[in-house]
Amino acid sequence: MFLLVVTMSAVALALAAATYAWRVAHADRLRSDARVAALAAAIDGTSDETTSMFARAPRSGLQGRPILKVGVGFAMAVLVIVLIAMSGDRHTPAADRAQAVQRTESTQSLELLSMRHARTGDNLTVTGLVRNRGDAAPESIAAVVFVFDRDGGFVASGRAPLEFSGIAHGDESPFQVTIPDVKDVGRYKVSFRTEAGIVPHVDRRATLQVSN
Repeated sequence: MFLLVVTMSAVALALAAATYAWRVAHADRLRSDARVAALAAAIDGTSDETTSMFARAPRSGLQGRPILKVGVGFAMAVLVIVLIAMSGDRHTPAADRAQAVQRTESTQSLELLSMRHARTGDNLTVTGLVRNRGDAAPESIAAVVFVFDRDGGFVASGRAPLEFSGIAHGDESPFQVTIPDVKDVGRYKVSFRTEAGIVPHVDRRATLQVSN
């Protein structure tokens, strides 16, 4: 949107400059023609040689019109700059998206490799496996499971630490969370937390199923 506004403003400015230059040149030509007509009328009846002095062929194009030249040159320069800016910005969104994905991937320190659930009476047990793709975990990481009913309403939650209290880069750890006394279970989701806050993660289960 910003580039569009800049482009339209630049084109409008270039057109205004060219129009102003043309008007100045046109007015100058009219004044020149008026002076020539006045002189011709003043010396009416002179020889053909004298008359031919005022009957020179008009200069064509931009010859002898410096203001018009400047206006047209300015308009062309603005248009060239706008075209270069548009062509240079054509690949910027894709590059920005790629950089954003890379930054997001770099902050996702955990990968969810597998997850399943089981019901025992009214208890719901969720188990899974995660892999650390970030730095070594400085503190214990807990898996937190949120349970929702079939209407999307929150039912209950439970948490439990990963089986391995500290996992280095590339290490894996299973987890198991049991939520008691939940009858109406529509869906659940898992997140990972420390005392400092949420640990970002990415779900790799679909990728692993395709590769297998």
